[in-house]
Amino acid sequence: MHTKPSTCYECDANCPIQVEFDDSGEPVAVKGPDCPRCYAQLDRRNHPDRLLYPLKRVGPRGSGQFERISWDEALDTIAERLSATRDEHGAPAVAFFAGYTKEARPQLQRLAHAFGSPNYLTESGCCFSATMVAEKVTFGYKIKTTSTVVSPKTRCHLIWSTNPRGSIPPFDTHGLVTLKPGRRMIVVDPRRTPMVDQADIHLQIRPGTDGALALGFHHLIFANGWQDQAFLDQWGSGVDAFRDYVAEFGPERVAAICGIDEADLRAAVELFATTPPAQITLSPTATVQHSNGFQNHRALILLSAVTGNLDREGGNRFFNDKVLPKPIDLFDYCRSSLPPRIGDEVYPVWTKYWPAGQSMLLPDCILDGRPQRVRALLAMGINTAMWPNSKRMERALGSLDFFAATDFFHNPATLQADIVLPAATSLERPALIAYPGCAYQGELRYRRPVVAPRGEARPDGEIFLELGVRLGMADQFWNGDLEAAWAEAAEGIPEEIREEVYNNPDGVTVYAQAIEDLVEHGFLDADRLYRLRGFPTASGKVEFDSSELRAAGHDGLPVYREPAESPLSTPEIARDYPLVLTSGARTKFDTHSQHQYIQRMRRAIPNPLVEIHPSDAEPRGIRDGQAVEIRSPRGAVRFVARVTERIKPGVVHCTHGWNSANVNELTDDRHLDPISGFPPFKSSLCEVAPVT
Repeated sequence: MHTKPSTCYECDANCPIQVEFDDSGEPVAVKGPDCPRCYAQLDRRNHPDRLLYPLKRVGPRGSGQFERISWDEALDTIAERLSATRDEHGAPAVAFFAGYTKEARPQLQRLAHAFGSPNYLTESGCCFSATMVAEKVTFGYKIKTTSTVVSPKTRCHLIWSTNPRGSIPPFDTHGLVTLKPGRRMIVVDPRRTPMVDQADIHLQIRPGTDGALALGFHHLIFANGWQDQAFLDQWGSGVDAFRDYVAEFGPERVAAICGIDEADLRAAVELFATTPPAQITLSPTATVQHSNGFQNHRALILLSAVTGNLDREGGNRFFNDKVLPKPIDLFDYCRSSLPPRIGDEVYPVWTKYWPAGQSMLLPDCILDGRPQRVRALLAMGINTAMWPNSKRMERALGSLDFFAATDFFHNPATLQADIVLPAATSLERPALIAYPGCAYQGELRYRRPVVAPRGEARPDGEIFLELGVRLGMADQFWNGDLEAAWAEAAEGIPEEIREEVYNNPDGVTVYAQAIEDLVEHGFLDADRLYRLRGFPTASGKVEFDSSELRAAGHDGLPVYREPAESPLSTPEIARDYPLVLTSGARTKFDTHSQHQYIQRMRRAIPNPLVEIHPSDAEPRGIRDGQAVEIRSPRGAVRFVARVTERIKPGVVHCTHGWNSANVNELTDDRHLDPISGFPPFKSSLCEVAPVT
């Protein structure tokens, strides 16, 4: 028995692994971090339901009736149908979508733009990007990415709607889980996560009220003189207007909005503001997947600036860019030479900072022709479960003139496709990996395939290069050679480390230029980069009142607004749907919908669960373990009840990513955040009833 090095790709962590092979050359085991996702890689590769051959739909859309065809027929059909759509309706009428896995995004985006379409879309239309854009608009830097890195100097942790035990490898041994003596912790979450068990204070807020809570923190900080006034005087823009605004958010009002105890609020603010250095630990999505999520997130991250904890060791550090591969995605060409992307018309602040169109608008584009008409789609790793009001997205895919997709398994999206192509797994495909790392340190690695693809599966990137060749652009697509595409991307890596990136299975650690810049200018402590560079915002300072947002027609201040659908904003809906519905809490046993086929994962979580408090379950006649139906104005879905005091009364939480019980069939697709276009996955209304 022998082993080969590789990396796991069951989430974005890219953890190193060793793959064990038997004497016949078949992989039989994976050794890596203590993570159940890691060990599921072989289960996926060998799953009996895995797609192994190109398929053509022969029955009605959604029927699941397909027949096997050759790769030549599949690729020729796709090229012909996309070309025909371009000839009749123009290239922008063809959209290109990238979900999971993400590694072939450069090749797919290149195909979209070389084809002439600006409409390359990704799952980032509802994940992570809104936090990044909110941070860029406010600070000019990202901080979420570094907010889960534990510093030995941190004295107070403010854990805001994230649970490292379920979402951040190595889970139960993450640094936040084993706090050193003397450290303090505040947890903000509508669920009583495992982090609460070691916290000093738990603020169990109503979902979607994060902005009000953050503004309440600011109110008490200014009222008690706990702000870092010297920092604000030198580096704050719009502070006076912001201070006037937060005066409206007194503790009594905020406690009522959020559904928390006023005394707990006061104690939490004092603990956070008077125990420096303090760090806010953030989720990539929990604060922004609301109808006012962008501004809510801005209000939250400004706490780091007001208290002087911004880019200081032990506080919230800036994420700095490191050495990266050369872009091969043709996005600069798209921006300079192609028509507007989907979303440029309505979310220009978001599209300014994100190199794709806004995918949440895709159903509108297909069904209603707004803001642009889309008639054909080429996608990898697409699942309708990613969209709010998912049945509408399913109808949209079913009404396309042509739709082709690559994937490992069928799902509700691929069942609408005309052509379905089998994708190679991460063990079967090469990739140039740039792991972002933390504030100043990242990693580069070239991962080679350790085993041949099963059946006729092919790497997604290779498929897109082959389509480029068939569309008459062989020279632009390396004549279909995926290794050559990655080699050109690798030209962006300094020559002195490029060979090691390819040959060292452990990868190469790279560092941000910011460290050397600080040292060269006499700063011995590698933090507070703003002392050297200022803030790359419109004012050169922290934007409490954003001129960029004002210019785009939005409030410059992080104004709080009630969720578009809530007991307060829509009492007429709440009469029939009185419970607040939230979703999306992570577990280590799944990454979205990717692992529901894997038996070992289902042993841990065998059913799609809805958490409901006993005080809400009892009057509805709901027992623990009972089948229930959850209804919203969008539809009804069955779950299994988990009656627990770990969820806030008046709130229910559903697991997400289940094709058989898709919570996003219930979520609102009409009240997207006005700045980012993000959907309110985490704050809408529902009712729950037992299934009899």
